[in-house]
Amino acid sequence: MAFSYVDGQLARLSLAGSPQLIADIVKDRHRAFYLYDLQGIGERVRELQTALSGLNMGIHYAVKANHHPEVIKTIAGLGCGVDVVSGGELNRALEAGVGGERIVFSGVGKSRGEIELALRQSIFQINVESPQELERIAKVGAELGLQAPVAFRMNPDVSPDTHPYIKTGFRDNKFGMDEALLPELFKILKENSAHLKLMGLTMHIGSQLRELSAVFEAVGKIWRLFEEIRSQGFDLQTLDVGGGLGIDYHSDSFKEEAELMKRYGQELRDRFSGERAKSVRLLCEPGRILVARFGLLLTQVEYVKRTPYKNFAIVNSGMHHLLRPALYQAQHRILPLSLGGSKAGASDQEVYDVVGPICESADVLGFDRRLPRLDEGDWLAVADCGAYGAVMASQYNLHELPEEVVLS
Repeated sequence: MAFSYVDGQLARLSLAGSPQLIADIVKDRHRAFYLYDLQGIGERVRELQTALSGLNMGIHYAVKANHHPEVIKTIAGLGCGVDVVSGGELNRALEAGVGGERIVFSGVGKSRGEIELALRQSIFQINVESPQELERIAKVGAELGLQAPVAFRMNPDVSPDTHPYIKTGFRDNKFGMDEALLPELFKILKENSAHLKLMGLTMHIGSQLRELSAVFEAVGKIWRLFEEIRSQGFDLQTLDVGGGLGIDYHSDSFKEEAELMKRYGQELRDRFSGERAKSVRLLCEPGRILVARFGLLLTQVEYVKRTPYKNFAIVNSGMHHLLRPALYQAQHRILPLSLGGSKAGASDQEVYDVVGPICESADVLGFDRRLPRLDEGDWLAVADCGAYGAVMASQYNLHELPEEVVLS
């Protein structure tokens, strides 16, 4: 566990020994900032690697979840590759020391410049989202005199139990391709065989998945298609089963996530063992499950505004730093932090809407939160912000971007 209350104070539980009180980190600060625990991230990566043991599988961390250089270095240093969705993420991964042979490039809108960058860096695989993209990759490959390793992202047409904005494998989504497009794709491959090499198939049905039945319904569909295409003479080598494993934002149940990863690994072993395991290289693209728990957003109370209807804790962070609550109606636990050690266990509590400084009514980090009675200058910690936090921050209203601090 990365962060917890110890003797009434929020602390980082260090693997090396005694807890490190978060109060010591904020006492000389005045701006909101993100705080990441690299030790916790490393421990989670090893936990997933153990869950996937016995599989011919490569873990490619989804950089879109958190692109801080030290986070990428930590995960890559444990033997993982990365999955990127833009030229910017590709460059960040390269700068963090990840070799092209460990990079998979996903995403629906790759520009000519991004494709050229990927090919020049000899990346492992480009996940293709449309026939038009495949044609563009072939043209860029021809111009560079290179052969592009590609995988077809197929749409398994399953609808997982998650927020509609983060479903990515249903027929109404912009992602992936229907089987009906395969003849057109094969034609493009045949006409450009010197510059295109079909590596395999890929899928991704959505994010924040905590129930696995839809995941493995999709895996079953993609595997049947994989075998059908292989029987037609294509030397498919990789099957990318996507990512999306989620967490429970309402609690700090690390045990539940450990069980989820174990079930995920066992389900894969049940399907890809024996001769089948030798015949295909599996890939996965975890993001949130590796980093979400190991980030906090620390924010300071500017004003406490009490009205006849409700109390507002107006803080120096908001939707410009953490967009998820406004965009997805997402829940994040908000934890009191006291420099004096009394807030966490205070009996004098009130209910607040925790809101930011942005001129939008959606600028709410949390509704109806029961917290110790707050005063100007108090600090709050928004939990589980290691994924899709700082990467989605903006300078809306010309506010500064949040700082990011790492604990190694």
